[in-house]
Amino acid sequence: MGLVLTLKQGDPVSPDEPRLASLAACPLFSALPEPTLRELAALARPRTYRAEQVLFRHRDPSDSLFVICSGHVQARIRSSEGRELVLHVAVQGEAPGHIDLIDRAPRACDAVAQDDVEVLMLPAQAVRGALVEHPHALLELTKDFAEIIRELDDLVRDLVFLDLPARLAKLLLAHPASDRRVELGLTQTELAIQLGVARQSLNRVLGELQRQGLIRVQHSGRSIELLDRMALRRLAVGGGRALSHE
Repeated sequence: MGLVLTLKQGDPVSPDEPRLASLAACPLFSALPEPTLRELAALARPRTYRAEQVLFRHRDPSDSLFVICSGHVQARIRSSEGRELVLHVAVQGEAPGHIDLIDRAPRACDAVAQDDVEVLMLPAQAVRGALVEHPHALLELTKDFAEIIRELDDLVRDLVFLDLPARLAKLLLAHPASDRRVELGLTQTELAIQLGVARQSLNRVLGELQRQGLIRVQHSGRSIELLDRMALRRLAVGGGRALSHE
């Protein structure tokens, strides 16, 4: 169970308290005791990034840890031809690139702000020291790594076995069933990067699904209305009608 912070009415708020609350909300630190969290909070430095600004790049030194306070950060890889693929979109409470804490290897991917982002930046060495002092926290970290491996397995499986229409349908259906309209919060270029295709390919598939009556594209592709979830579910497992245009 994570740390719960309480202040009595009239108590002064230390500059470290908001930072402490942000660290306490991060699963990476959920098993650390409060004194250790306070030590880390005193070392944390706030940073802000605008959309498309880079937190770190592939092969940069892994000497800092970033904890997201608000916004979204994309983990991207790039081919030698310049094509990009989004491996994961990190949200509030996550720490992009935290896997680098273990082997201290250079960064394995780019971390790019998807929108306005606020983070806390901590020295990686201090975080490693805190985790080593508390083996239970290290165990929680290994559980997180196992989840990352499962997500990457799913991503590779989808890229190999599913065509673009199926991958798009699966992405749309990942939103709650109660949401008839899916607000992606992405431009079509960003969505194409997340699916690992060119924007032109994505545009053609969106048009095809719309002609088939499965979706309705609104607000320049940022909002998509799901008209036929059953057909989209069939498509997501490779049993639909739409043809791949990759």
